[in-house]
Amino acid sequence: MSPQYRLAVYLQAGTGQRPSEALAFSTECRRSGFVRIRWQVSAMAHRADCRTVFVPLKNRTEGEYRDVPTALFVDQEMEAHLSTWKPVPVIFIGQRGKRRRLEAFFSPRSHGKSTMPTASTYGYHFKKACQSAGLVGADGEAACTPGSLRHFFASTALAHGVPIHEVSRWLGHRSVKTTIDIYGHLLPSAWGRCRTVLQNAMRSTPLIEADPTEVLTGSGVSTQVTGRGAAGEAPELHGAGIELPCWDGAGMDTPETTFSQVGALRQTFRFNL
Repeated sequence: MSPQYRLAVYLQAGTGQRPSEALAFSTECRRSGFVRIRWQVSAMAHRADCRTVFVPLKNRTEGEYRDVPTALFVDQEMEAHLSTWKPVPVIFIGQRGKRRRLEAFFSPRSHGKSTMPTASTYGYHFKKACQSAGLVGADGEAACTPGSLRHFFASTALAHGVPIHEVSRWLGHRSVKTTIDIYGHLLPSAWGRCRTVLQNAMRSTPLIEADPTEVLTGSGVSTQVTGRGAAGEAPELHGAGIELPCWDGAGMDTPETTFSQVGALRQTFRFNL
């Protein structure tokens, strides 16, 4: 996969951006401890005559944005990207007819090119990278898509107790109902916590809170984070889609990303860096 897209992968996995949003990342998005997402790349941006290269976010009007907190590895990846590729000024016409300029992180680099990378272009390279790494289904097609990275962000946050209304806002969903419909089954059971809280509120002798590894379900669906698996297996997240740990050290030493698919063998996704 093109080294230029490495940051896009981590923006998606680390901040839950859509592919078109990650490709529209610019210097104005960088803030202290968070990113501000305001634009996405137009589906027509690959055309040389496209004047509206960047368009408002999905379900939003021009000028609206959302802020998403960033972990340290995301900041490290941004720094690493900028050490190799400097932002490129892109002039475009906003939907209100105003001339705008963004210092884009992802833009044409080769001489003679005059088009912006789009979600389709990025998706094509992502698919090829999956196939090269052996991340394929029974039909030989790529088993992961760029959207898998966004799902990783959401499912990991939710399975570790981050409030769903916060995750919904960071994903840019129009309503928290959308988030619940997609990810509600990943929320950890709260039966034990509920018993303890109510007992402490109503009686002087508190109950001992249930073991966090205890399976407590009301609907028959339970998603939990386990410590060690059978026969000393490494910790893993059940029901959370895929697992994408950061690169070693400062995120630069080992150029590979490990995906863990539910019910499937662990495989390695390698970037040609």
